[in-house]
Amino acid sequence: MNLNFFEKFPILETERLILRECLDSDVDALFELYSDPDVAEFDWFLPHKTRVDSWQFIQSFKWLFTKKEEIIWAIARKEDDVLIGTCALGDFHQIEERCEIGYSLKKSEWNKGYITEVISKLVTFGFEKICLNRIEATVNPKNEASIRVLEKNHFLQEGFLRERDYIKGELTSTIVLAILKSDYWHRKNTVSLFS
Repeated sequence: MNLNFFEKFPILETERLILRECLDSDVDALFELYSDPDVAEFDWFLPHKTRVDSWQFIQSFKWLFTKKEEIIWAIARKEDDVLIGTCALGDFHQIEERCEIGYSLKKSEWNKGYITEVISKLVTFGFEKICLNRIEATVNPKNEASIRVLEKNHFLQEGFLRERDYIKGELTSTIVLAILKSDYWHRKNTVSLFS
């Protein structure tokens, strides 16, 4: 596994989006994102009450990157560079060569295919640049949209873990989905053969 990307924050691009570092100047857009109860519904954080909450998140994003624990990108549209979401790779395990993926998106941007683009780009980055063997996602079983978008990106459901996590004061169950390096390369090579 190659964690050299922690030396300089990597900027990634999809067809319509830029994945870049989250800046202090993104605080208003991040507050708009994280103060929405619908965005926070299935995540570990409570909806933000003030911009200070969002500013503290930005500082924690920087700290996690410095500590080489997690990389959290701002998702911004290419046309205006305004933050519309966040995405992450984190919980790196060197021996097993695996990590976990996460993402959130402003409700006004849902159902436009943005997260499909983001997951595809992070999977490519994870397998081709970091040399991971496995990328995992843990999802609340009620979060059907997240499960669908992961499956669209060829993640397979591997298990249902009953009352695994303690989130917002209650034990919640989790669905584990994952994609392996062998899945990724097999699919990529198969698609290139027929394109």
